[in-house]
Amino acid sequence: MKGLKIEMAHVERIRWLLHVEGKSQRQVAKALGISRKTVAKYAQLTEIPRYRRQKPAEPLVLTPEFQAEIERRLAENEILPRKQRWTGRTIYEDLVALGYQGSEPTVRRHIAKIRKLKRMQPAFIPLDHDPGESIEVDWGEAVVVLDGVEVTVHILCVRLRWSGMPVVIAYPTQRQEAMFDGLRRALELLGGVPRRMTLDNLKQAVKRILEGRNREEQDAFLSFRTYYLIDSNFCNPASGNEKGSVENLVGLAQRYIVGPHREARTWDELNAILWQRCLEYARRVPQGSTQSILERWEHEKKFLRPLPARPFDCCKVALVTSNKVSCVTFETCRYSVPVQYANRSLQVRAYWDRIDIYVGQEKIASHPRCYERNREILDLDHYLELLHAKPGALEQAKPFRMAQLPAVYHQFRAELQAQGRSDREFIEILMLHRTYSVSEVSTALERALAQRTACYAAVKQLLGAQPDLADGAPPSTAGELASIRVQQPSLAQYNRLLKGGVVH
Repeated sequence: MKGLKIEMAHVERIRWLLHVEGKSQRQVAKALGISRKTVAKYAQLTEIPRYRRQKPAEPLVLTPEFQAEIERRLAENEILPRKQRWTGRTIYEDLVALGYQGSEPTVRRHIAKIRKLKRMQPAFIPLDHDPGESIEVDWGEAVVVLDGVEVTVHILCVRLRWSGMPVVIAYPTQRQEAMFDGLRRALELLGGVPRRMTLDNLKQAVKRILEGRNREEQDAFLSFRTYYLIDSNFCNPASGNEKGSVENLVGLAQRYIVGPHREARTWDELNAILWQRCLEYARRVPQGSTQSILERWEHEKKFLRPLPARPFDCCKVALVTSNKVSCVTFETCRYSVPVQYANRSLQVRAYWDRIDIYVGQEKIASHPRCYERNREILDLDHYLELLHAKPGALEQAKPFRMAQLPAVYHQFRAELQAQGRSDREFIEILMLHRTYSVSEVSTALERALAQRTACYAAVKQLLGAQPDLADGAPPSTAGELASIRVQQPSLAQYNRLLKGGVVH
């Protein structure tokens, strides 16, 4: 190539001197310091000289077989977690292990070419759907303020394909339990079951992508489909256009249905707001239609199959064993059970919002589900019998320290201790929660302190054991009761009430 550059730099000058200034080849060679053969070569030039390969081209190293391997790995990326996806580097290293002898840049260029082709907007065939035929399903994310804290929530977006009626439900996770619960709620809100659902290759549903449209489905997802008798239709990898309606719904849900600065106190309140927003959106008349989405939905309901008599139990079931401190472990978190069930084989039913624990068919404990790692969720009530037998352990008991009792409880306990009473009496007061609410017990404790009657009997009395005393005079203490003397009644008074004489 260097020689070509020297020749091209002189060719114009050579031809100019020869044909314009009329110099001889010898004169031109001398003037430019080149040979007469070079001057003669370009004297009668009819086209610009071009580079010609001196060696035959090397055989293609990125063969169709290797190209297919690249495409297969890029397809796998559609269902792999982000941190486990194939990169240009890992694809290259894998191809080398398969015998590829080319360079990494060649592999990267082919990957870029595939991605560019996928980004191109292809032409599509307009589709027409029958009423009750299908729903489309996808996940998205949105930012809301929940109980005063800004959090990112996962939104399950569902839409009836014919009418366009949407359902958007928010969850703290995309786990199977949440997806099943969202689908169950969506079917109930929509008023029935369509014939099939179209969705992407979500890991909650797909275990493995097979050839063509065939999929090995997750067992739990298959159970859900079987229960509702709804067929599945999975999109081809990276073919979001096959469910374009719900793809658009995710964006619409983020902008309009959820919207900016959406606030709620609880998940139930948030989802109630989202459903109302869906109904408001459905008042619109889509382009090309003479009916609103709501009107079309009312018509489509007639073509949906009835819901099962009982909803699907949207939980994950796991067999566990409680340990010596009456806890079971589920997904790194430890949940307490009553102490009488320590060291037992139990069953966990994990719902998106709670953890229920069973022995046989009996539910023995229920906790709010924790999505943090390695946390302990302990219910003080589960340990009260053991603490009642060992009241000296109350101060260091972790369930007691984690209980976050109202301040009046600690004030009442301090008053009991000042009277020389055992923590056993305070534990008996805690057991009142099995009958009364924390608010009711707190009020009774406050009144007992105000009346200077800090004892279990007084609290129990104020809670309703003797309602006539609850709003009247302070209840008697044990000392006061001991000082009361009751006069023996005269039996003669009863004799006067008897007719026909005295009976002895």
